[in-house]
Amino acid sequence: MPRKLIATLFALLAMPGAFAQDYPVRPIRIVVPYGAGSNGEAGLRLLAAELEPRLAQRIVVEARPGGGGNVGAAAVAAAPPDGYTLLLGASNNFVINQHLYKAIGFDPLTAFEPVTIPFDIPFLIYTSATIPARTLGELVAWAKSNPEKLNYASSGAGTPPHLGAELLSQLAGMRMTHVPYKSNAQSVAALLAGEVQLFIGLISGAQAHVDAGRLRILATAVRERTVRHPEVPSAAESGFPTLNITTWWGLVAPRGTPKAVVDRLHEAVQASLRESNLKERYAQIGMVHIGNRPAEFAAQIARESAFWGDLIRSRGIRIE
Repeated sequence: MPRKLIATLFALLAMPGAFAQDYPVRPIRIVVPYGAGSNGEAGLRLLAAELEPRLAQRIVVEARPGGGGNVGAAAVAAAPPDGYTLLLGASNNFVINQHLYKAIGFDPLTAFEPVTIPFDIPFLIYTSATIPARTLGELVAWAKSNPEKLNYASSGAGTPPHLGAELLSQLAGMRMTHVPYKSNAQSVAALLAGEVQLFIGLISGAQAHVDAGRLRILATAVRERTVRHPEVPSAAESGFPTLNITTWWGLVAPRGTPKAVVDRLHEAVQASLRESNLKERYAQIGMVHIGNRPAEFAAQIARESAFWGDLIRSRGIRIE
């Protein structure tokens, strides 16, 4: 075969369009950079059941924890950009961690090709029933009249519950003391035991205790009421229209992944999210389906990275 023809064939095979035309032809691995059983993994497994028939390939979910999610995310950033190794990371991995750690091994603004945010998890503002406040406004008034008495829990320094409480403190002009724990479950236990008086966290984290009257939900930590708790006023209704604390989970591919592959994945996720069964199952566990476009997702990463970076610096938050 003439050398010129061989070179032409290799060039055609190397073209992203030619590669992506038949994608996928083997199983797709999606890394969740946290331990087994995380909220992200739970949401992904529900989504994977819808994706597999649409992509005609198996979805392999791999939990790869370490370094606040940095280990798994860095591994995907370094993976071949062929669409067969993806990352489902939390908002921490894309807009927060780079401002907290000295080095995370990659730049989240340039290391990935954003695909979409499949689902988001709004936070609620919980307080102990022993506190007289029954609204967010009453809590702020109580905190200001009882300086140094309001302690708040988080699932660790730099996590969304920590940053959410710091944002509320800044917006309300009140002083609170941070008490970090290792998980949401421990934070809720501390709230029940009276070690802390406030926790901003996941919708599903303390519902049984709310039902039993041991905890109260003062407001959502987002701009609107939630489907699961339509009776709870939003942050905006409670006087804090700029308070918007969630953990969203974003699907990305390594930088350089062909656009046709990214588009194929995005279309498959969007089609899956339109299924009423999946939307209902997400709503049952406190998740909101999103499915935004790659360009919208990229803009959100840039916007929120700047926002959280400013808050982290202004509040002097860091991880040693």
